[in-house]
Amino acid sequence: MPYLNGIIGDASNLSFGSNPPYAIEDFLQVYPQFGNDANNNSVIPTAIIQMYINLATTCIKKDKWFDAWEVAMGWFIAHFLTLYLQGTADPNSGAAGVLQAGQTRGLDTSVSAGGVSVSTDYGTITQDLNGWAGWKLTIYGTQLASMARIIGIGGSYAY
Repeated sequence: MPYLNGIIGDASNLSFGSNPPYAIEDFLQVYPQFGNDANNNSVIPTAIIQMYINLATTCIKKDKWFDAWEVAMGWFIAHFLTLYLQGTADPNSGAAGVLQAGQTRGLDTSVSAGGVSVSTDYGTITQDLNGWAGWKLTIYGTQLASMARIIGIGGSYAY
């Protein structure tokens, strides 16, 4: 479809093409906390990190994000690795431990410690990134969603 490379393609705000290579080492250089711990044990298996790199490569396109592509890749991967860590359980914990690790976690609406209490208006939180609720479960996802809203602000035209 040669017309997608011309003015119609530019106006569509759709991304095509492939990304440059992005390796585990590229990710861990920016986010070493997902690499090895103080005892040189992997915090997350490399197969899991690679799985999320592959997913990010499919979802985050260089020709859409331009110079922010590497940052977006990092946020995307870090978001899903954080969720992965939240859902892991000790293999010896039995079914109850696995179930507990896999439970959905939401946002706290009020927290108190000692004589101090803080409440959050949940309605305001859900409106600031409408449609991006799952991305709000980590700081990395919130950063990605905030920038994605700006980068994807242009209209789309499908021909």
